[in-house]
Amino acid sequence: MKQLFLLCCMLLQYTINAQTYYNVDNNKIDKTTFDRYLLDKQYYYVENDSLKTYKLMDRDQRSEIGSLGDSENLFKELNEKLNLKLDSSKPLIIYYYPGKDPCNSGGMYPIKREYLKSSKQLAKKVRKITNVNVIRIYKNNKGLSTLSELGWKKDPNALIENLFFNYHYGCESFVIINKNKYAAGFGEYGHQQVTESLKNILNQ
Repeated sequence: MKQLFLLCCMLLQYTINAQTYYNVDNNKIDKTTFDRYLLDKQYYYVENDSLKTYKLMDRDQRSEIGSLGDSENLFKELNEKLNLKLDSSKPLIIYYYPGKDPCNSGGMYPIKREYLKSSKQLAKKVRKITNVNVIRIYKNNKGLSTLSELGWKKDPNALIENLFFNYHYGCESFVIINKNKYAAGFGEYGHQQVTESLKNILNQ
């Protein structure tokens, strides 16, 4: 019994040591510091299950603008792997579903009919700004009620996840790609965040 207890303690310690924690700037921190940040309601965390990594997020900073080495290759890969005809001369909006979580399966998340209506309204607002490519990508389709209606597609070889969404951000996320620039929104978002991000990246 004593040996079993010692083994359990060793396994617990190994699990703790195997976990890695990062602050909002992607700098590695220890768990004590990580937990201290979480006492402040300004912060929450996202995780990568497979890598056992946890990252702090600031509730007021859930977006990112960056550069891609070569977006042409991304368009080409998506077209080939998903049998699409994306036009690389137009911006691309990718809506990303990470899998079922408390955010996208709770009472505040729109039901199927409302979700479809909201998607149509957002598409109309986007079209008023410019013509774009739009695709919807999922990591895991569990809980995804609009799979067939909106033509969601499986993330090919975790391509989009590895490029933009290394952590599980609640509800859904989006990324807009224009030329070699991108603007990403992490986690639950509204119409205005998408349209403003599109306007901003067009001016990059």
